[in-house]
Amino acid sequence: MGTSMLARVAQFVVAVIFAQLIVSTPGVAQVAPTTSASITGTVTSSSGAPVAGALVTLSGPRKLSTQTDSHGAFAFNGLPIGLYKISAKSAELGTTTPQNLSLQSDVVVSVRYEAAQKGLRVIATTSTTVGAQINSTPASITQISPITNAMEGDTSWRQTLEQIPGVAQAGLGSGSFGGQSGFADSPLMPIQVSIDGALPYESAILLDDMPLIGLQSATSQGGNGTDLGFYPLTAFGSADVIRGPGASASIVDSIGGTLSLHALSSATRNHFDLSISTDPYGGTVIRSMGAIRANKLTAVVTYGLNDSPGPLSGSGPLGYAVFTPTSVNGRSFNCTGTCAVNFLPEPYSDFGGLNFTTGLVQCCVQQSTAWSQISGSAAIAYAISPNVSAQVFYAGQTSRMDDGFYSFAGTFEPPAGYTGSFPSGNHTFPGIGLYLSPAPYENAASLLEEKITATIGSGVLRVAALQNRTFSSYSFQSASSLTQKLYGGGQICTDTSPSCATGTYEPITFNGGQYQLGYTGSTFGEQNLGVANNRDRLVSYTTPLGENMVLGASFVQSYYNEPDQFGENYAGTQIFSLYPPMVAPSVSEVTDESRLSLGINPSRTTTLELADYFVTTHYHVPNPNTPPVAYLDEVYTYSAPRLGFVWRPSTPYAFRFSAGGGFAEAPLSDLLGTNAPPTCQVGDCFTTLTNLALKPEESFSFDAGADARLNGNDLFTFDMYRSNLYGQIYQTSQYEPPCATCGGQPLYVTQFGNLGSSRFEGIALGFKHDVPHGLFGNFSGGFTRSYVLSLPGDFYNSGGTCNFKTQANCQNLQVVPGINMTGAFGTAVPYAQAYGRVGYRWKPGTEIDFVPTYFGNNNTYFRPAFVELDAHARYALSKNLSLMMTFKNITGMYDSGVQVLSAANASGAPVVAGLPSELNGEEYGPRTVLLTMQLHL
Repeated sequence: MGTSMLARVAQFVVAVIFAQLIVSTPGVAQVAPTTSASITGTVTSSSGAPVAGALVTLSGPRKLSTQTDSHGAFAFNGLPIGLYKISAKSAELGTTTPQNLSLQSDVVVSVRYEAAQKGLRVIATTSTTVGAQINSTPASITQISPITNAMEGDTSWRQTLEQIPGVAQAGLGSGSFGGQSGFADSPLMPIQVSIDGALPYESAILLDDMPLIGLQSATSQGGNGTDLGFYPLTAFGSADVIRGPGASASIVDSIGGTLSLHALSSATRNHFDLSISTDPYGGTVIRSMGAIRANKLTAVVTYGLNDSPGPLSGSGPLGYAVFTPTSVNGRSFNCTGTCAVNFLPEPYSDFGGLNFTTGLVQCCVQQSTAWSQISGSAAIAYAISPNVSAQVFYAGQTSRMDDGFYSFAGTFEPPAGYTGSFPSGNHTFPGIGLYLSPAPYENAASLLEEKITATIGSGVLRVAALQNRTFSSYSFQSASSLTQKLYGGGQICTDTSPSCATGTYEPITFNGGQYQLGYTGSTFGEQNLGVANNRDRLVSYTTPLGENMVLGASFVQSYYNEPDQFGENYAGTQIFSLYPPMVAPSVSEVTDESRLSLGINPSRTTTLELADYFVTTHYHVPNPNTPPVAYLDEVYTYSAPRLGFVWRPSTPYAFRFSAGGGFAEAPLSDLLGTNAPPTCQVGDCFTTLTNLALKPEESFSFDAGADARLNGNDLFTFDMYRSNLYGQIYQTSQYEPPCATCGGQPLYVTQFGNLGSSRFEGIALGFKHDVPHGLFGNFSGGFTRSYVLSLPGDFYNSGGTCNFKTQANCQNLQVVPGINMTGAFGTAVPYAQAYGRVGYRWKPGTEIDFVPTYFGNNNTYFRPAFVELDAHARYALSKNLSLMMTFKNITGMYDSGVQVLSAANASGAPVVAGLPSELNGEEYGPRTVLLTMQLHL
């Protein structure tokens, strides 16, 4: 890879691409690159009175001056990005010392004179904490601050992201993905994002323009997306949700847009912050951050802890019990005997989803869902010279859960004559099976970034490397193989059974008799569910060309490898079985992306951005047809232009338009497999094939929108977008004509393939009113469609009579053109989303607010449309200490902490023909009150 990297660098030394400058202000979002921006601000005296008629001078890529108005306000519009110096001159107060200002996007500047001496006391290049900020880039951008949310008690990325219109939580697998993630707000719940209707693997997550690729706690038929649950909130000072094709640093896997993360950056002063909160289950959440500035060296360090008992703590049934569902969506249902085994009533067609099983085989083992999550980060910056700085950023997180299995609800209805110890009635049955003790799960991640930033001439050079490793494992204690057969067969070990002659026993009562469940030994095991290795390298350079142009170049190489499951089992201290990796470490995916761009200011009110991207993806995968060739290399290339345009007729208004191509790679896991001979039953044959001819997805998108700032405190935003996607990846099952190797029987082939075309479209609008004191609020909402537009001609080819009751000979019926993507694609795309906040602020830090969130039909909780309501009450005890109460899920919508798979919460997704496909509703999380104390020094 080294030779390839050097060759690429050499190729792009001349073809320089635009990239972001580094901003050293902590906690301020770094928006997508733009070629022009505005500087607005005020000049005030030491008492805070406005200074009218002051001459404000700006020097840098453009030299300008203006006078403040009667309110002390000034504005510079249409400025090319770059490094500036700003100063003010007043006839009464004198001239301030010129101050450096790094301009990437619109900034608000405060110039204030000192009381004792003439000169500048403070100048801030950060956005004000209140007021409205115009987006002057071609992209639709929503900015968030993960560390701020963490300091206010949040333990998950989930709520912050799902309150952004067009962004949906994904990865929960049709509401039936249980396992260790089956508990609301647990640290092992997968947090994957869908942006503007695109699926998780089509929505890129970047750290300083380099992709984060790691393990996923859940999968979908279309592929996987990055699981944010592996990464700590406290490590990132800001993040930008960039929707549409405008101003993006990457087109790879960014069909709907990108989530661009920014690590905590260097400190401007020494400070310390501490936050202590409760969690929804009575646990403790601690967040802390310390920043030190010592001459040329600055450091920001964070630490976080979430220690919780989780929603389940106590003794409960372990294993399966005889029960029958009594209703489905309010429809009564009565079924006994064999009907209770793996069957759902009409109108649902998936009979295996609920896994109703007969036989009480185990009882009353201690059950716990306690978890612990530890996270930390460190960002260190050193100014080697006035023009060169070096930064190192590290972030790590470990999440551990004692017991991580899903549960399902049911009613135990004993047959006539039953006199056992297991009571009748409603119960929650954990799907743990054979384990004799809780099975600890663990997820871990580590990020290490090294970066050098140098000013060369009037431009900025960046060289960076990123090492990203994610890891997941679990340990367990189970019965020996002999006893597993007894348990698994549903047999009862009586006191006269030979297998109960030795071992340890646990007495139970069953059907009027006293019995003992015995095991002759125990097995201790540790299994690594996966290890993902991701390494990125970046080089970029950006430079102004005169006053009205910006030129640049960047190159990013990303390496990714994810070996499959492996582990060891132990009997005492002896290893008696070893499971080697199913996928060798040499299996890999390498992506090279180069970007060329030119930014032009045709006038002081307009900005034009032209960019061209070139992508090469190289897969090194096993030959599915085995020897003589053990591995094969597959290479895909793609090139696409992008255009961005911004019109700023005046400071309060910005109109934007962007258009261009996109590219989504086939996930590495889609190209892994073995083409085994068909398996035949009476009348039919089946096989699963690996399709190395799988094509990458290609798209063309546009976005148009506007921002308007009124009265300095009110901001209106509007965007509309459409993306056409060609060749969306989907795992299909199709009928093939009878083949000779199948004895003349019909053959059904399952493999990943490409659909015809899909479309993502929608509108989003927002309003924000923010003031230092008084009534404040904001609203954002949107409508989204994400659907398949056309399909290959033989997509529904079943080759026989479709039996909708058993789904025999019915292929691909879950893909319905014109219907928003449902759980069949691994996630659901809501038709509508909305978020609001209204409150009253007495002073900064003392306020109350109410926060409703609307989840429309086809939402990712697989529930009918609903509104969830939160509230906050903040009170500043002093300048450095404040308290906050958070009222979560006030109306109690789906407020269980345990994901329940039952007939009672089943719903149906539409299919092309026949019965709807089963979906299971997710739990939002408990209704609770949380308390947070924040200390700032």
